[in-house]
Amino acid sequence: MTATFELYNVDRTYYGFRLRASDGSVIAVSAHYPDKESAVQGIRAARECAATGLISDGCTPGT
Repeated sequence: MTATFELYNVDRTYYGFRLRASDGSVIAVSAHYPDKESAVQGIRAARECAATGLISDGCTPGT
């Protein structure tokens, strides 16, 4: 399964990125960044963290 990071901007006010699954569905959305380079740095950080991230279960016990 190959996912794609998609950069976008809104009215030149802020930048962000979406992570899209191979079927095109959005599986993650970033925070807002003040410029494109900051959004690219956010993608780099997300890629690194996702590769080594742990799963934390915050669900109510018994559910």
